Amino acid sequence: MKTLSERLAKAMADTGFDSQTRLARAAGVEQSVISKIIAGASKTSKHSSKLAAAMGISADWLINGAGTMQGGIDSPLQRIDVSKLVKVFDEKGDTGEAITWISEVPEHYRAYIMKRNTGIAQAPAGTVVVVNPNRSPSTNDLVVTLISGNLSVFRYHLSGDGGGFLSVDDTRIPVTPVRSESDIVGPVEQIFIPALSK
Repeated sequence: MKTLSERLAKAMADTGFDSQTRLARAAGVEQSVISKIIAGASKTSKHSSKLAAAMGISADWLINGAGTMQGGIDSPLQRIDVSKLVKVFDEKGDTGEAITWISEVPEHYRAYIMKRNTGIAQAPAGTVVVVNPNRSPSTNDLVVTLISGNLSVFRYHLSGDGGGFLSVDDTRIPVTPVRSESDIVGPVEQIFIPALSK
């Protein structure tokens, strides 16, 4: 195969990407980039390595036609689906790292790794929580908080006057009023607990 267009079309067919939109989402590129390559309007593309990573094929083969689609190895290359990557944040902000999540999530979602037990049974130490910082919490939502430089998870309660309260699972500990809405990072959308016991 002599052209990038031919190699991309074959790679999509062989790797099960039946639509340009699906590949674009997995690679984190615009669908028009793929359309131009397939149509032959782009003979090269700075996005080829992202496309190769999303399909789990050799970037050298896709870009240059060198070697084999599998890169000369017996086992398939790992696919990297950027639509499932979530940026990892800590107390100081964006860590510059990302984790692969189990399902596709919006780009603005954040992942936090709880460094200690939170008082919420669903969020012990080591838990990865995915938060939507763009959504306001509702009553009984789990929320990630950043209070006095410490990350934690609480249950959120909305009061009649529009204020908020935080609680933990232990009913002996009284609810605490939310001092500032800026203490709430956002509601928890998904939780992953790597291990319940060691």
